[in-house]
Amino acid sequence: MKAMKWMLATVALAVTGWSTSASSATAVGPICDTAARVGSTTYYSCSGSSHNALDMSNGTCSVWNHRGMINVSRYYAYYGGCANNCSGGTTCNGGAGNYYVVTGGSGWDFRQLHLNSNVSSGSKTCDRCALGLVGSTGNSTGAHVHADNRQYGTRKTAWYTSVGTTCGSSAYCSNRVGTPTL
Repeated sequence: MKAMKWMLATVALAVTGWSTSASSATAVGPICDTAARVGSTTYYSCSGSSHNALDMSNGTCSVWNHRGMINVSRYYAYYGGCANNCSGGTTCNGGAGNYYVVTGGSGWDFRQLHLNSNVSSGSKTCDRCALGLVGSTGNSTGAHVHADNRQYGTRKTAWYTSVGTTCGSSAYCSNRVGTPTL
């Protein structure tokens, strides 16, 4: 009987189009400014302790749009409530500040952290739309966009190392910076 219920549930999920399988997506830079650069990758400041994510900045705060990085329409779940900040150092939302999560299958997700919210901030389905402003909310040390790809909470690096993104790479909004798994 248990096996029959499981099979019926699986068929129902397949019919509705829901899937738990993971696939890769293309991620582009989050900032539409040609000065935007990757400042931190696998290690903080490209030489310190383990980071396993990309930090990208154009040297400004609350000016340029912090855009969705996934190059196809996806649902961005917003987690806010943090006061806008340009210098960081708070523990709002566990250190993430205001952030977005795109959830995939098999425990994968893609996160963009530390944004300053504005009228465009909130959960939405979109393709590279404006999510907020480059900020430093949460436990950060200056205005930037932090992006990571996780499976069951563990940060993975292959999503950006496989395409050759390194410190100093362009983080411009039309430049591919990685292929996260979702």
